[in-house]
Amino acid sequence: MTRPGRRHRSEKRADITAVEADGFWGWAVAATFKETGVRIEELLELTQLSLRHYVVPTTNTIVPLLHIVPSKNDQERLIPMSPELVKILVEVQRRARGTNQTVPLSSRYDPNDKTFSEMLPHRQTHWATQNVLSYNHVRKLLVRIASHARLSDGGSPVTFTPHDFRRQFATELVGAGLPLHIVSTLLGHLNLETTRGYTAVFPEHVIDAHHAFIERRRQTRPDRENRPATPNEWEEFEQHFLLRRVALGTCHRPYATPCVHEHACIKCRFLQVDPAQSGRLEDMTVNAEERLEEARSHQWLGEVRALEQSLIHLRKRRDEAGQPGVTGPRQQAHSK
Repeated sequence: MTRPGRRHRSEKRADITAVEADGFWGWAVAATFKETGVRIEELLELTQLSLRHYVVPTTNTIVPLLHIVPSKNDQERLIPMSPELVKILVEVQRRARGTNQTVPLSSRYDPNDKTFSEMLPHRQTHWATQNVLSYNHVRKLLVRIASHARLSDGGSPVTFTPHDFRRQFATELVGAGLPLHIVSTLLGHLNLETTRGYTAVFPEHVIDAHHAFIERRRQTRPDRENRPATPNEWEEFEQHFLLRRVALGTCHRPYATPCVHEHACIKCRFLQVDPAQSGRLEDMTVNAEERLEEARSHQWLGEVRALEQSLIHLRKRRDEAGQPGVTGPRQQAHSK
């Protein structure tokens, strides 16, 4: 029996302030990830200075923007804010400001560079230490959210990472019909293939989006273009694709466009190299190197310049074919 007024030792005390703070920041962090697709380091670098706006000249409409500083090797960018994101950031600002007129200045520790940032009006601070939230704390918040929701997959608990929200952001935008290059800009990617790897669009979404695109395009084209093709037009169309096949692979230039390089395929970016033709590329490279050596010995400077440019393109094509080096029969003969 315990004495009146005393708490039993087995009972656990709860810090209501900490529980409330974790609940708020768990909601704010997860919702911001979902609405922006930013990385965790980009989110933790947000300050009061990250809020921008753009006034549309024709309508004087104000478009709220979120300024994202460069992260990794990506580009600095501005993300248009949805009404939901505006509400989230207003609540975050209100909490960061507290009873002050402005957001207090604080320093953020970067665990990668092991340095502290300059004093800035960071918006996401820990309730007790008044320091900017750490990477580990954010990840723990996401784990607690999944645990509290009791999410599971085949009996195994499901957890979230910040990058899961980034992939979801990209997938939802592409699934809604937003062009991939626009999604790439919003994510700050320098390469479209990187963005493509983030999306998980189901085939039916791709088919529906393609059908909708074709229908929209047909409505904007002149009616005369919907007539059946004449025999001459159809023959010209077939001839174009017959001429795509070249010695080094396949030409991917658009239909009804001339060859801008006058069939100097090695310099053309529309050339898709066939790996089976790597031996031909090796022979061409060795031959160009021999001609370059001869041109230099005779001081044929114009020829030297032309061959140097050709070798640059040949080596690029050799890399595209997956060949790390020249190992053809002629090169082996020279090495002997």
